[in-house]
Amino acid sequence: MSGVGEIINYIGRTNLFNFIIFFGIIVWVCKKINVSEKIEASRSSVVDNIENSKTAKSESEDDLRKIEESVSHIEEEIDKIIKKSEKNAQMVGEKILSDAKVTVGNIKENSKKSIEARAGLIKNDILRRASIASIDVARNHIIEELNRNPELHNKLIDESIEAVNGVLI
Repeated sequence: MSGVGEIINYIGRTNLFNFIIFFGIIVWVCKKINVSEKIEASRSSVVDNIENSKTAKSESEDDLRKIEESVSHIEEEIDKIIKKSEKNAQMVGEKILSDAKVTVGNIKENSKKSIEARAGLIKNDILRRASIASIDVARNHIIEELNRNPELHNKLIDESIEAVNGVLI
């Protein structure tokens, strides 16, 4: 038995006994809190996270490819838009020039009509003035003739009376 005593003595001196007790408590706690299930659940969670990450990576790569495809056509689309804008600008410019020519033609036509109307008004005014002047000249001439020849005055009075008498009948 001396071998057993020496082993116990050795265990007491080296703190091996404390280690065995501590190890026993750890094993008991691990069984009590079911560490293997917790480790398995953590491992399963990590595997799920890895799978989700792979799926997200795959989706991101697909999205990246789609974006790269759409970006590769942007330059062509921009060229088309620029060409279409240039064509529209040219068409608008031509339309503006065409409208301006029509407007200039209308202004010329309206100016001609306005000048003709103005000329007609001036012509009418000149004719009116000439008529008034002719009437004044004729009146003055008649007055001079009547002053020179008083018999014409009497004759004119007699003719006027006869004309009035003829109307009353």
